[in-house]
Amino acid sequence: MTNVATVQAGSISDSDAENFSSIPIIDLQPLISPSVTSADKAKLVNDIRDACSKVGFFVIKNHGIDWNIVEAAFDALEEFFNPPRETKMKIHQSSSPSYMGYEEPYYTNIDGLSKGDSKESVYVSYDPYVDPLGVGDQMPRILKRDSLWPDAADAPKFRPALESYRAACLALMRKMVRLLALAMGDEESLFGKKITYPVATIRAIYYPPQKELDNEEIGLGAHTDIQMMTMIAQKPSSAESLDVLNSAGQWVKPKLEPETFVVNLGDMTGRLTNDVFQSTVHRVCNKTSEGKEPQGRYSIPFFFGMNNDELITTLPQFVTDKTPLKEEYLSYSERIRSTLVRSTVCRRLFHWG
Repeated sequence: MTNVATVQAGSISDSDAENFSSIPIIDLQPLISPSVTSADKAKLVNDIRDACSKVGFFVIKNHGIDWNIVEAAFDALEEFFNPPRETKMKIHQSSSPSYMGYEEPYYTNIDGLSKGDSKESVYVSYDPYVDPLGVGDQMPRILKRDSLWPDAADAPKFRPALESYRAACLALMRKMVRLLALAMGDEESLFGKKITYPVATIRAIYYPPQKELDNEEIGLGAHTDIQMMTMIAQKPSSAESLDVLNSAGQWVKPKLEPETFVVNLGDMTGRLTNDVFQSTVHRVCNKTSEGKEPQGRYSIPFFFGMNNDELITTLPQFVTDKTPLKEEYLSYSERIRSTLVRSTVCRRLFHWG
């Protein structure tokens, strides 16, 4: 789930955040290799720590996910998004008490600065009954969020492909948070029981081509993410449309490398680290490069966070006399509900609009 422009001046201007000009690429081979050395793992943890504290974004390669699973998911997206509007509206989000399902173009206006977000998307929730850990009966019913799936007759590939993609992302993200814990200077098992039945949501998205950079017309407005981490697959044929905001107010594009994921931190990780690890503002503007044919963009973010009933507390190593606690404790679900639109902060800091 994506935050609606929760942007805080302090999180943008912290002294340990750098005015980065590129997004680091991190090789996860030591994470998946059975013969990794302690030196290799230590270097990987340091790379993660640097990326988290200085940028809040990084690209991962050699992640261990079979790319055929990702390609099948993109095929399923094309199958779903190409039919007429009335077919997609059968699973519209307004029919879901959990805010799952389809969002048509301009259904959202995430930064409040444009006429709306031109993308269309489908939210798919975590399902404890297909979790490889077998935790279906452990998750309180009140926390369960049922997905809305298209009829097999309308999109036969969609559900099986997205469920396979979700399972692959879930397995990798559970490994990634172990690295994140080490990067925070804590035990590798820090989040073990806190991610038994995690918030783990897919958002399958199509962005139409955009001829010009227009503040009134944007694929997805400037925002930060709510959860701990987001992992984004982008279709290789898509344009480089993701923009990441550095501390000077400049937009930086991650390189669209083959068979890689873009990873970014969310507000919850910022909270855990007292904003030492960055939840960085980003947007999507699918502008066509000069001399190229306009093309749509497909992406599949996977949002990952702790169990919805966990208490979010800042880790003690990040609270000192020089860096006092910024926020009081909240439960995970209370934190999400308390998220507010703060687009005026973006406008004031970076003179947008």
